[in-house]
Amino acid sequence: MSKPVNVYSISEVSQTINESLPDVMKRLGYEETFELVDQKLLIGYSTAIVAAISFIIDKKFVHDNIVKYQQILVGTYFVLSVIFWFFKKYVEKTIVYSGKNGTEIIKLKTEYEENKPIYNMTLIDNKKKTLTSSLEINKVFNSEGYLQTDLLLEWVKQQLTTLSNKKK
Repeated sequence: MSKPVNVYSISEVSQTINESLPDVMKRLGYEETFELVDQKLLIGYSTAIVAAISFIIDKKFVHDNIVKYQQILVGTYFVLSVIFWFFKKYVEKTIVYSGKNGTEIIKLKTEYEENKPIYNMTLIDNKKKTLTSSLEINKVFNSEGYLQTDLLLEWVKQQLTTLSNKKK
């Protein structure tokens, strides 16, 4: 059984719903994909490798012989850092779930407004159809602060049906 959350803290409520989305989507037949995580890891590891190479070269060789190599490595590190920042800010944004069901791919973006008990979800499918829906948190949390996953499942299922019936 899950632990109760403070239903007056929209950030805590949003985090709880976000954490339960993979299970909800799995119950609806979707398999979570980790493409965005893989891409972010690739960029991050590349940045770390460039930094490690720069460190090793700096320790092993005389400074005068490696200035050009260090300039190239620092430039590469800078470019990779900018790519990572761009990826986090503009590509990944608020995507909390990415999954597929056969040939259908779905991405879920979530956000909330401070001091309002409303959870906003944007669904995006592989045909670039989008649907933005708002969920009042008292619809899926009981008075003790427990998430009612069956109610959340029904709400998400309804949103997926609406998205699939939506014309572009």
